[in-house]
Amino acid sequence: MLVGVNTLAIPPGFGGGEERFLRKTLATIRQAQPSTRFVVFTDPGNHDSFDGYDRVCAKKGVRLGLSNDTGAMLAPLAKSAGIDLLFSPLNTGPAKFPVPVVLLALDLRRWEPEHLKLERRAAARHKAIKRVSANAAAIVTPSESVQRKALHLLEVGLDKTVIAPLGVDEVFGEPQPSLVEGPFLLAVGDTREFKNIPRLRQVCAQLGKEFPHSLVVVGRPCEAEPDDWGPRVMRFEHIPTPYLAGLYQHCDAFIQPSLYEGSGVTVLEAMRTGAPVATSRTGGIAEAAGDTPFFFNPENVGSMVSNVRRILEEDAQARRTRTQVGVRAAAEFTWERCAWKVLSAFKKTR
Repeated sequence: MLVGVNTLAIPPGFGGGEERFLRKTLATIRQAQPSTRFVVFTDPGNHDSFDGYDRVCAKKGVRLGLSNDTGAMLAPLAKSAGIDLLFSPLNTGPAKFPVPVVLLALDLRRWEPEHLKLERRAAARHKAIKRVSANAAAIVTPSESVQRKALHLLEVGLDKTVIAPLGVDEVFGEPQPSLVEGPFLLAVGDTREFKNIPRLRQVCAQLGKEFPHSLVVVGRPCEAEPDDWGPRVMRFEHIPTPYLAGLYQHCDAFIQPSLYEGSGVTVLEAMRTGAPVATSRTGGIAEAAGDTPFFFNPENVGSMVSNVRRILEEDAQARRTRTQVGVRAAAEFTWERCAWKVLSAFKKTR
């Protein structure tokens, strides 16, 4: 089977979950099932980053969300490459294509009614993406939460979706040094509006009156990035994965206050390292994390404060027992498991 992979509009190193998912699953599938081969359709911005794969450069980028642009751009390239199917992120997936299409939908926040109200041409974009979804042979989602949203927001039948939970890199289970001297709390993720940054800051300000902990924040600065984080905050935009694992391993609590999550992978990473976790039940977090974290209401600062405080005051033995359960649970989330789920989605095109 020869699979074309659409990476248009995914900047190298900053493509977020889609880039990570594609790179990890493609590499894992090449090892697990060599008979499945890939041709990566790139743009000038990311072409070099896919060195080692058969590549075809589309010569120009694509405007995110205008799916018909993608189809017109990729169709002649796909025909020339002789691919059997196309694997594409939902938001740049083609509505019409000469071969079957499998879509990747890691989250559907862009298509929530409250988000559509903020966009011009929202109705036309939503209609176009529903057509893309209707014509796809299969849609890969990271969780039951996103699967249900696909049914509700895109009118996609459950029989068309395949749940492929993201994997957790093995490095998170290996001892790593810490870049930061403790004690500290940790938050990981780009500073998007739905990451609940203002309440996170309020929580840390209140806890700072009782505990000596600083806050370490790792993630790309986005629209909700504060002009000034204030005292006792250390900010990293991007660090290598082993250093990130070290921060998880040495923090006294990992806080994930997000108001929207498709997969909850940062919670799984934290659990894999043995970090105590305080988080919301938003989206795919609860189904991935089970009962290990301390769950709070992300819209209530008091709830957030009390649950982080519970972690910091927890008895050492209880803490050890809880985190060991988390380590074992998170170890089940591997890229091999994810890759085989993606392969099962490819089989739906036959």
